[in-house]
Amino acid sequence: MKERKTTQEDLAATLDISQSSVGHYVAGRRNPRKDVLEKMADELEVSMDWLLGKTELPPIDKRDFFPVPVLSAVDAAEKLLKPKGGKYDMELTPISTKWISDEGYEADHLCVCYVEDDAMAPKLNIGDKVVIDRNCQELSNGKVFALLVNEALHIRRAVQGLSGGSWTLSSDNKENPSYHDELITDNLKGSVEIIGRVALAITTL
Repeated sequence: MKERKTTQEDLAATLDISQSSVGHYVAGRRNPRKDVLEKMADELEVSMDWLLGKTELPPIDKRDFFPVPVLSAVDAAEKLLKPKGGKYDMELTPISTKWISDEGYEADHLCVCYVEDDAMAPKLNIGDKVVIDRNCQELSNGKVFALLVNEALHIRRAVQGLSGGSWTLSSDNKENPSYHDELITDNLKGSVEIIGRVALAITTL
């Protein structure tokens, strides 16, 4: 499956089915009809057998991909951003070198984080991965960032106040009241560390 920004919501719209149905297929609670399975395989550019768990994906041509380290909150907090002895001692995710070049990113300054909550649903869901550009260490209005807030990993949208000075960390999931907007006050600044800006979402489908 190629890296793409397809979400369960996008796939549901393409297949003309409900998002909850896609969720059932992803979780393995039910199998799609053959016609839906064919459309899903075409959209994701994989075989129907692979979607049903009967075959493995073909091997990746390593020349076309760059191994990007996957960071947990602990890894990020401990600054484990450089390889040890020439190799990363952590999980790696292959990212298309063509995409990296076309988008103008520096491969060595990318990392990957797992989405740990549904604060950015429906675009980002628990278990999805996001590619982070660590070169971008300053908040930008309306952009989504990976941050450590009190040593917990958060994926949030940065929103600048009308005065141009204050910043708020906002979630896209307005249906869940537990994800309230968080104003970065002077007291909170010491507890917030920017990992980088979200450059790409790799959804779990």
